[in-house]
Amino acid sequence: MSHFRWLSVALLLAFTADTALADWRWFSPGLDRQARRELRQAGVTQYLGAFKPSSEEDAGAGWVRHRFAIDADGPRCITGSEYSVFSRIRDPNKLLIFTQGGGACWQGQYSCTPIVDVPNNTPPPPPVGLWSDDGLDIGFGAIPNPFADYSIVFLPYCDGSVFTGDNDVLDPQYPLGPVRFHRGLRNLSAGIDVAKRLVPRPQRIVVGGSSAGGVGASSFAPFLARFRYGNYRDLAVFNDAGPNATNLLDVNGALARAADWRFGQFYPRSCTDCDELGQGTEIVKWRLSRDRTIREAFYSTDGDTTNRFFLQVPTQELYRALILGVHGPINAAYPGRYKVYIDSGSDTHTALQTPLLYLAVVNDIPFNLWVTDFTRPLFERWIKALWEGRFPVWVNNVDPFEPVPVAP
Repeated sequence: MSHFRWLSVALLLAFTADTALADWRWFSPGLDRQARRELRQAGVTQYLGAFKPSSEEDAGAGWVRHRFAIDADGPRCITGSEYSVFSRIRDPNKLLIFTQGGGACWQGQYSCTPIVDVPNNTPPPPPVGLWSDDGLDIGFGAIPNPFADYSIVFLPYCDGSVFTGDNDVLDPQYPLGPVRFHRGLRNLSAGIDVAKRLVPRPQRIVVGGSSAGGVGASSFAPFLARFRYGNYRDLAVFNDAGPNATNLLDVNGALARAADWRFGQFYPRSCTDCDELGQGTEIVKWRLSRDRTIREAFYSTDGDTTNRFFLQVPTQELYRALILGVHGPINAAYPGRYKVYIDSGSDTHTALQTPLLYLAVVNDIPFNLWVTDFTRPLFERWIKALWEGRFPVWVNNVDPFEPVPVAP
């Protein structure tokens, strides 16, 4: 078949097979006016434009560090120490805003990164996963890194509240206290402001994050990106192992997070299912219903020991039921714009910043190719795939259950 005929088929399939895309309102792109009004009223945007870096310096390896001086009302780490954002500018048409992971802290639970912690003050971590310019050499060629040419604004995680909090807590028990500064929304807003200044008109924006950063990337960050960049940019959200879920049996943990982080104040009025003691995925559902062109992806293993620890979920079976129970209905409601990649039989945590970006395979679909297709807008996804002689593989992909191997 000629390339012309391939492209004709691609355009036809793009309009039919990929959805209940299907809601023709997508011709009115992005976040609707009422949603924007409600988000402003809830205070989600209150810190945009409020803080500017006090200094900027070469951090080596193509990165620049943007420091925010300690300010009574400004960005801070949980200890009250200085916050910083890092940038590396490449293709000005492609932007990755990446939120780092690093645990979580609330009353009596102090397992989070307390300061801006990057090797030699220079992100990224070692050159693996999405930080490898050369991808992964598998002996007969390299598997490419889908983000190699992106401009990146990297937001270190040190607020303890998964980039969602806005509360200073007096806590004499906190070992690095006596005050915990949960200023996640301020740190996030400051970072997105840096991104807007450095990469003002990208055609494609990916908001991504791992672990705690995955929760932040799939909570309020996409709204801030819409407010800064508008509705006519291609916007995608990748949540790498940030479950955005609550174990409803762990009432004390849910109550403590809600009280300490105070993220519930930012839920928009019409998100009637949003509840600070409930599932964080409700804000994702609300966003997909109000932002007509955004697309989102979620990756996890079903035995993830890190997330099971924080959520107090004792078994692989229960954790699988939890993540499928909260993420599955979103895919069912928005099958063309929300998809998951769930790997069974593994208890590892996160993939984007690890060799799993190149090596993971579920149901014969390589994770690297799944991510690559996800980053592309619909038409480009189909055209590129068919040009390569294949069909797109950004599909909902759930591995049949397989027990995590027991260590000998």
